[in-house]
Amino acid sequence: MKAWLTSLKERSVQAAPIGLDFAAQRLNLLQAIPSPDGPAVRAAVSLPYPVERAQLLADAPRLKRFVREALHAAPFAGRRVVSVLAPSEVRILPLTVHVPNGQNEGQAVAKAVREQLGAAASESVVDYYQVRSVEATGSERQVLAAVAASKNVLAYLDTLRGAGLEPVALDIGPAAIARLLAAMQEDFDQSVLLINFGASKSYLTVIWGRRLMLDREIDFGEQQLVERLSRALGLDNEVALALLREHGIGTPAGAPQGGGAQPDIGRTVREILYQEFAALAEELVRTQVYVASRTRGSSISRVYLNGSVARYRHIGERIGELVRLPVELLDPFKAFHGAPGAAVGDAHAIALAAGLALRGGAGG
Repeated sequence: MKAWLTSLKERSVQAAPIGLDFAAQRLNLLQAIPSPDGPAVRAAVSLPYPVERAQLLADAPRLKRFVREALHAAPFAGRRVVSVLAPSEVRILPLTVHVPNGQNEGQAVAKAVREQLGAAASESVVDYYQVRSVEATGSERQVLAAVAASKNVLAYLDTLRGAGLEPVALDIGPAAIARLLAAMQEDFDQSVLLINFGASKSYLTVIWGRRLMLDREIDFGEQQLVERLSRALGLDNEVALALLREHGIGTPAGAPQGGGAQPDIGRTVREILYQEFAALAEELVRTQVYVASRTRGSSISRVYLNGSVARYRHIGERIGELVRLPVELLDPFKAFHGAPGAAVGDAHAIALAAGLALRGGAGG
């Protein structure tokens, strides 16, 4: 009888929302539960799409079946979700806003967005996240405003509901990533950098303590590396991509030459990709200078890597050469206690879903 009452009580408590990310290639889901030591993973999956993302989202019956299969692949509870729009549908605006006496922060942000976007602001949904800075005055705020067309927001909510899900919130991607990084930190006086590599763009996210400090897009991605190799070696893009996947981004500096063919290929790849990584180095130096200026001299303590390029051999050593800091591949599960409720095919892909899940019982 006691076990039955306990089970009934557990079912009566509404489960936390599931973090849901329709990424470029995969559906990523993670749900957390509270534990005495902090949040733990209840369930997590990362599944490749059966067809292209756009085709799947446009096919309501197929999408509903796919989502149902994903939820059944691990012990998820309920169908309440926190999600995000695709990055291409969201514009992130770094803003400095002044909050006069008698006006709340939300009103000041809305005014600043209207001034920047003009008439388009009336057809947009706006959310914002306050950025940490020691330079802000009493009436000044540094914020990241996320702006999306109202029609896109409504269409995405309809897509989620059509898939049998109950959306309780749409979050801001950089805010969710900052939440994940903050949950992984032990020293909240330090700032950390995440380099999230994408196909054609990458994103630099800095958190200081528990707060987001910087999120910016840079022109660096897997496609640029593939195209540079393709042009230099006269290869098809598919062959160049296979070369990257086999040999990585090039032999680290100072590595022994050896006598086989593979070290020579590694050095060749490194030399070909030199310009791309030189441009990345400039962006990283600029970011380090910005952080020092905003924190009165504090420096970034660690760099995390995530995304497509992060999976290539030697990328950690190469970034370490550029920043002279500890570098590691992002492991989202370090933010949680215990193991996930099911095997995750691509643990690193689930970072955004993990940050969304850490929003907890968000309701708006």
